[in-house]
Amino acid sequence: MEVLRLDAGGVTLRLANAIGEIAAALPVLQDFGRRAGLSRKAQNRFEVIAEELATNPIRHGFTPGSAQAIELRAEIADGRLWLVFEDDGPAFDPWAHTDPAPLGDLASAPEGGLGIAMVRKLAESVGHDALPGGNRVRVVLAL
Repeated sequence: MEVLRLDAGGVTLRLANAIGEIAAALPVLQDFGRRAGLSRKAQNRFEVIAEELATNPIRHGFTPGSAQAIELRAEIADGRLWLVFEDDGPAFDPWAHTDPAPLGDLASAPEGGLGIAMVRKLAESVGHDALPGGNRVRVVLAL
């Protein structure tokens, strides 16, 4: 994990293709939240969204052991937290898929598949841009 920027206005991280990078990033995201004065609720939502959207390319899109990476940017502007995740994985728009059906009970619930739906519910808005050789996923959180 490489910190490219960290101040009260924003944070930019480069995460390598390893799940451990996400845990390593958490203290930096928390430091940014303190510097920016995020509420506990906003910080929690930020961390949940960052973990989910950084985990998905590593687990489902990247070639294991490759040098693929994610750049995570977060900035405060206009009373909102603007999040951008850029990766060099295969094209994938997480917002193009419908949310799973409501759970009947926990015993019959499938494992996984709820993260993107959760992010969609936590966010004010979401978006995706296909990039040459990758993806840009955007999330806006109201503060």
